[in-house]
Amino acid sequence: MAGKLAPINPDVLDWAVRESGLTEREIAASSRIPEERLHAILRDHEQPMTGEFKALAKALARSTAFFFLPAPPQKEKSLTSFRYPPGRRNEQSLHFTERSALRSALRWQKIAAWIRQQSAVEPANLPRIGETGSPVNAASVLSSWLQWHVSLQKKTTSSSAVFKMLRERVEDHGVAVMQFSLGSEACRGFSLPHADSPIIAINSAYNPAARIFTLLHELTHLLRGDSALCGDPRDDGIERFCENTAAIFLVPADDLNEYVSKWLKTAYVDDVDQVRRVANYYKISLRAAAIRLKQVGRASATLYDQVNRIGEFGGGGFNPNAERQTTPVIRVRELGHELPRLLFAARDAGSLSEVEVRRHLDVDGSQLSEIHERVTHSPIEA
Repeated sequence: MAGKLAPINPDVLDWAVRESGLTEREIAASSRIPEERLHAILRDHEQPMTGEFKALAKALARSTAFFFLPAPPQKEKSLTSFRYPPGRRNEQSLHFTERSALRSALRWQKIAAWIRQQSAVEPANLPRIGETGSPVNAASVLSSWLQWHVSLQKKTTSSSAVFKMLRERVEDHGVAVMQFSLGSEACRGFSLPHADSPIIAINSAYNPAARIFTLLHELTHLLRGDSALCGDPRDDGIERFCENTAAIFLVPADDLNEYVSKWLKTAYVDDVDQVRRVANYYKISLRAAAIRLKQVGRASATLYDQVNRIGEFGGGGFNPNAERQTTPVIRVRELGHELPRLLFAARDAGSLSEVEVRRHLDVDGSQLSEIHERVTHSPIEA
């Protein structure tokens, strides 16, 4: 690659490579730098050419300015609760996409907290359910806080609509809900607790029904005040508590029992297709339906194990009525409403200029106006 030498800090480059979790072969493939040349840059500390340097920065998901730091940054221990997919052990190291998403969420959390301090914006108002209550009580607190009833799910046209509604209600309380496309091998989502600016991140590779369950699961972690260091052993008891709370919130026992008796005409569900009918009725995921059926004594753990092996990916196929994916549509889908609203509040308070707001959102003036219109008046895009 042609160009001048880029006098970057090799120690910072070494640090970025280690943090990425990528192998040299993966970095070479992503940056299109021959492996032999990459080895010379990484191992022999030869200075890269400017073109090579920009390719490396992109492959490692770092800004070009980052590599000119005088020293590697001190590694921050993030208090994070990760929700892993079936079959993946939680002690395994984070994937590259997860590391990138975590860095992005932490950056946005710092921005949100700073805006709240500088612009006198109210902090998120989360109720606390403590660590000694039951999932039933936790679900009741959630339902009251979000003003939610199962009838709202039944009235909507799809699980996508349920997710939009829930996300909007959570964000109306000051909790930012972000979406990252992390792939099917990555975590379902994670949460970042904070006194003023908590964040929930959801893997959009999963379908909307699964995202509903992840949103409520991570929200329960925040309400409990849970924090787990990245890579630490996960407490399965806490995970079960959050899963049970989410399932109870979505499907009240009396309503479920009535549906199973009246429409499935059975006392005991033992078929995945029946679980799917329950899931479709309540606009929820198969896993949520299986957990709730087991909770009320209508299904066995064996049935849950069958359901848990079924993938929950994708967005439901081609939708001819879907909105054109412009930059403002994508930004709102990824960032939600709360983060752009905070940026606009900072602009209006004089804490940030319009140019700075545009830079944070990576948009031009007309795109910024459309985002403002969307987060002020329109529902969140799924």
